[in-house]
Amino acid sequence: MKDKQMNAKPEIIPQGAFAHVDDYLTGSQADELFVRLLKAAPWREEWIHLYGREVRVPRLVSWYGDPGLNYRYSGNHHTATGWPEQIETLRSRLTEFVGTQFNFVLLNRYRTGADYMGWHTDDEAEMGSQIASISLGATRRFLLEATTDSKDIIELAHGSLLTMRTNVRHSLPRTSRPVGERINLTFRRIVAI
Repeated sequence: MKDKQMNAKPEIIPQGAFAHVDDYLTGSQADELFVRLLKAAPWREEWIHLYGREVRVPRLVSWYGDPGLNYRYSGNHHTATGWPEQIETLRSRLTEFVGTQFNFVLLNRYRTGADYMGWHTDDEAEMGSQIASISLGATRRFLLEATTDSKDIIELAHGSLLTMRTNVRHSLPRTSRPVGERINLTFRRIVAI
């Protein structure tokens, strides 16, 4: 994946904020990565513990990261075994662009509008303070609550980048309108606790 020249970097984002770059990847870069991940990523169905019961996660997941690194949430362990070349290239580019040395990426695959992500934050104790999220495939509506007084809606398009603090509440709601597949790559910095 060849680097795209960017005109502007998102500034260091303040506590509780986010930044959005609509065309971080070119159309051909985004297309190539989307097709490759659909075919090659080891997609898994997961179950989580929610209110004392097992619930199927309404999307497929996969992950990559520094070998041996374990990211845990909702009773699931995600142990990384390394980085495929194309994802490693993207990680290096994001590190330079955003200024955070990411060591793990969680991939979510939304097959239809019925696949979704409920309201949550990414502020687990072992997480760094910032994430960087690349969207591929169908455009989906993304909701954010950076503060209790503000709600934002972003249309996450193919090849876009969203950076945000881990304490920002966010969701990707269901939609009844016809929508194609979408893959989201959320780069994280897992720290020792």
